[in-house]
Amino acid sequence: MKNIRIKHSCWRNLSFKGFLIISVFLSAILLISSQAKAQDYLKMGFEAQDKANLDDAIKYYNLALQKDSNLLAAYIKRGLCYQDLSQFDLALKDFKKANEIKPGDPDIEMSIGTTCFHLKDYRDAEKYLETALKKMPDNARAQFDLALAKSNMKDYNGALPVFDKAISLEPDKSQYYYSRAEVEDRMRKYEDALADCNKAIKLQTNYEKAYFLRAKEENELRLYNKALKDLDVVIGMNPKNTRYYAEKGDIEYHQGNLKASINDCSKAINLNSLNAEAYYSKALAETDSGMMDSAKLDMAHSNMLFKNKSPFVWIETAKINIFNGDYAAASDAAQKTLQLDPKYIFAAYQLAYSESYMGHDSVAMQILQRLVKADSNFAISYWLMGRITYGGGNKLASMLYFYKGITSKTDPLGQAYCYAFVGDEKKAETIIKRIIKSDDSVGYRIKARDLYGDLAYVYGVTKDEDKFFASLNRAFAAGYANKGWIVNSPELFYLKDKPAYKELAAKYHF
Repeated sequence: MKNIRIKHSCWRNLSFKGFLIISVFLSAILLISSQAKAQDYLKMGFEAQDKANLDDAIKYYNLALQKDSNLLAAYIKRGLCYQDLSQFDLALKDFKKANEIKPGDPDIEMSIGTTCFHLKDYRDAEKYLETALKKMPDNARAQFDLALAKSNMKDYNGALPVFDKAISLEPDKSQYYYSRAEVEDRMRKYEDALADCNKAIKLQTNYEKAYFLRAKEENELRLYNKALKDLDVVIGMNPKNTRYYAEKGDIEYHQGNLKASINDCSKAINLNSLNAEAYYSKALAETDSGMMDSAKLDMAHSNMLFKNKSPFVWIETAKINIFNGDYAAASDAAQKTLQLDPKYIFAAYQLAYSESYMGHDSVAMQILQRLVKADSNFAISYWLMGRITYGGGNKLASMLYFYKGITSKTDPLGQAYCYAFVGDEKKAETIIKRIIKSDDSVGYRIKARDLYGDLAYVYGVTKDEDKFFASLNRAFAAGYANKGWIVNSPELFYLKDKPAYKELAAKYHF
């Protein structure tokens, strides 16, 4: 007790000035202690984050910021934790606070840009990333994220050179090549996309998405056998992915392997009954297999899943109805296609074709006049105009339309039809056989089969009966399903009493 009293006595005997000095000293010690505590929490946060204990790291950063609300590193590191946890709203808040503390820092601007990208705010992502890259143009990741932002805004021309820059800085990143391939695919640069998929797969041999994208490019380039091999690879990697079976069924359809196509599309539907593309591809194969009832049901199912907003489904619905000779339904489907895509030239043609077969020649001619005004090289429009005019008895006017069609440089099939009507069977035959040879060289057998039907039509118009029946038989033997034109085309009525016609009609049920 004596010692205590002495100590208390010492405090009492201190002068005011001495007390003030000691108070300042103790305050400084407390301040240093407080700052050290914030740094201690920060260090513990670093250690937890390095071990991927993100929740613990965030707790330590919270404690550090309670001690020092302007601790820059804590905001940045906590923001990175939130990013890794996909809590991008919180990450953005932290990065923006860091940007207030240290404005103009390119690493912080890059983090803001990347976070905005994940929040699908692509415009802000582009703004911050471009600002950051002005100060650090050699940051490959920032270049890549900027390219992705531009791509998501459909600025494909702007994205490509940025992808190029990222790849030049880090040429060993498989993801960079894959993402550039996606943009090239959207730009229909299929050969470039294929080359980038090859590079991505070379760098990462188990890159599932790159194999699938490569198969799609090979499909577009009609490298069907290669595409099927790639699809078998990804199906082996992921046998429950419905898209892989749907894509395989689409390729098998183009190859003319209709049974396999229907089988693989059915597998896709069994895995996912909401796969609109699988129903669509299955309906195509069923249409060309003559399974019209199934085709109509599957196309209707596809249409429902696409919420009646796919012009491709509506145009194929029109095609099914034309094959069935139901021109009123075909006309309705073609009109719905044009409501979705007013510039869809082939839909306008299908509408005019259907109207002409219903005897609405004046309506069909009005549509065709607008169509050739929009595209003077669409020769098949001139063929139909000439055919309608020819049927109306004005042969001179019809010949003028056919000769206009002959000058087409972009529609060889329509050109061939026009040559048939002016009596030049040889040129018409040469054009179609050239297309058949080209399609056959790449395995596009479904198209080649259809073209034998077109060749039969040419021979029917030029009254080369033997060739007509031979070509038609060849088309049907290969699975050709379009029978409506054979029965309903006025220019072929002269054939109906022929024994060969009756024989084919009985054999193929038309």
